[in-house]
Amino acid sequence: MGKVLIVDDERINIHILSAALKNDHSVIIAIDGTTAIDLALSERPDLILLDIMMPGMDGYEACSKLKASPATRDIPIIFITALSDAKSESHGLECGAIDYITKPFNVALVKSRVKNHVELKIARDLLALKQVAIDEALRSAGLIQKSLLPKKLPNFKSVEFSYKFQPCNAIGGDILNVLCLDDSHIGFYLVDVSGHGPSSAMIAVLVYQLMNPFTGILLDNFTIPPRVRSPEEVLNILDKEFPLMRFKKHFTIIYAILNITTGLLTYSNAAHCSPLVLSKDGALKTLDVSGTVIGLAAMPFNQENVTIHPGSKVVFVSDGVEEREDVNKKFYGQERLHKTLQDSCSLPTNELVQGLYDDVNRFAGTQPPSDDLSILALEYKGLN
Repeated sequence: MGKVLIVDDERINIHILSAALKNDHSVIIAIDGTTAIDLALSERPDLILLDIMMPGMDGYEACSKLKASPATRDIPIIFITALSDAKSESHGLECGAIDYITKPFNVALVKSRVKNHVELKIARDLLALKQVAIDEALRSAGLIQKSLLPKKLPNFKSVEFSYKFQPCNAIGGDILNVLCLDDSHIGFYLVDVSGHGPSSAMIAVLVYQLMNPFTGILLDNFTIPPRVRSPEEVLNILDKEFPLMRFKKHFTIIYAILNITTGLLTYSNAAHCSPLVLSKDGALKTLDVSGTVIGLAAMPFNQENVTIHPGSKVVFVSDGVEEREDVNKKFYGQERLHKTLQDSCSLPTNELVQGLYDDVNRFAGTQPPSDDLSILALEYKGLN
């Protein structure tokens, strides 16, 4: 049962309409435009039947005021009037009415149109409430996902980490982390799950839960002491754990291990953006050994060893960096990424990461992101 506000200065019309609608709806009455607005604000009807020709404020003005107020603009209004010319009807619809019935009216027609519009209004209200609940759930999920990001990065004098993460929606498909594997090895990774929204975020969280020293994926816990698994070994395990046929999604990942004593970096890449090594003099090297995405089980993954010299930085980015668009649909691109990093080669890691993040968003301007943006960087300082 809906609530209908009848607005008419003729009591006979009020009587006829009330009698026609009272068995199916809750009916409230106003005899002028000012009272109608007050009742609309206090009673929040599901529909308003509004006469046009009334003393004082006419129906056109009342309709315009109701549509101008955020509190009442979503209430559907049907004009029911003796004005039957096309100009009057057109003006009524321009004021915001959704329907127009002329007098003398057919009671059955009025009942049918009121029923349809009330049901639509109630359905829209329920949909809006569900959307609020969905938005709140997504917001909470986004907060949970952000809580998984490293709050305190590993504290070693020989290495310094920094990162930035910006989901394109309330929740994203990117996840990153930095983990101590033993006294001399640090593992770090960046994951990008295909697509966006809850399903991508759930897979990202699953990967996060598995990528820790206690699950047996990063460390072989059956040996004493536990053996640090190589990056290619870890990616081959993930490829078996996340088959495309089961999860209907794939993901890219770059996983690397740094020996903080020697500066040896070992990495394996599953179709993620290539890591970059930035030397302190601005020279930039792309680490381009890469395999296919996780989930295809197409072929074993490979890895590469690279020596990182003191003062050099290693930078991981998601494709949301290079593929960020500006208002003209131009990409940020690899060339600008490389130049921004080279211009920042002398900066501390946190300033380099913040500077790149700011430059990407400055480039995009008012254009909203279409993908998650993640940056993870380290500077190797050596043992001295």
